[in-house]
Order: sequence, then C-alpha cells, then structure tokens
Amino acid sequence: MIGTAPGGERGGSPSVEAAVLTVLVGLLIAFAIAGGRLVSAESAVDHAARSAARVASLQRDAASATTEGRRAAELGLSEQGLRCTQVDVDVDATGLSAPLGTPSSAAATVRCSVDWSDLGVPGAGARDVVAGFTSPIDRWRERS
Repeated sequence: MIGTAPGGERGGSPSVEAAVLTVLVGLLIAFAIAGGRLVSAESAVDHAARSAARVASLQRDAASATTEGRRAAELGLSEQGLRCTQVDVDVDATGLSAPLGTPSSAAATVRCSVDWSDLGVPGAGARDVVAGFTSPIDRWRERS
C-alpha cells in the first residue's frame, strides 16, 4: 500500500491528536477558571451576608437595621470586586423589637446572580450564589 507507514498507521494523526488535545486542555482550563470564580463568588457573598447581619444587629431599630444592612452587603460585594447582574439582600431585624433582656438576633441573606457566559464553557450562564448569616443582638442594649 502506498501512503501508509510501517505498522498500518497513516500520516497526519499527530496533528489530529494535537488538535483534539488542544481543545481538551482549553476546556480543562476554562473549567478551572469557572471553579475559581465560583469559590471567589461564594466567598464574596458570604462576606457580604456576614457584614449585613453584623451591621443590622448593631442598629437600634428595624428600619435603620434593614437600610444599613443592605448598604453593608452592597459595599461588601463591590469591595470584593464581584459583579452581580442582580443582587437581592434580605435583612430580618425583627429581633430588635424584642424586649430588653430577651435573646434575639438579626439575620441577612444575600443572593447574587453571576454571569459566566464569557467563559465559553458549555452550560455556563447565570448562576445564583446565596449566603446567609445570623448575628446576635446585645440583649441589654437600648432599642427604639
């Protein structure tokens, strides 16, 4: 047979193997970047939820706790460099209405929708990252 190498192998297969390997390595790198972004996004959202709950627990009334908690969460997300397509911050400060001496807490839940379509990974699009935290309220601190 003309055009075949000894052992029955035809020419050109190393270039095909290199092309397939290049695609697989590219996908592997994209998945590694996606994993790193996921860990980073989860960390930033967790930090924002903790900040929101702590700030809310230091306020004297539920209205200011909700406002300041949301502000702290949004500031935390921007400081971490996380770009959310949609941010939802839920602050539960009903514990501030408890009578003095009663154990209570303030809670915050932060939801951030992160767009990963720029990675080029199949199935990557928007993903919601959610974190919550509860912070105790000083039971003897004056409240409004």
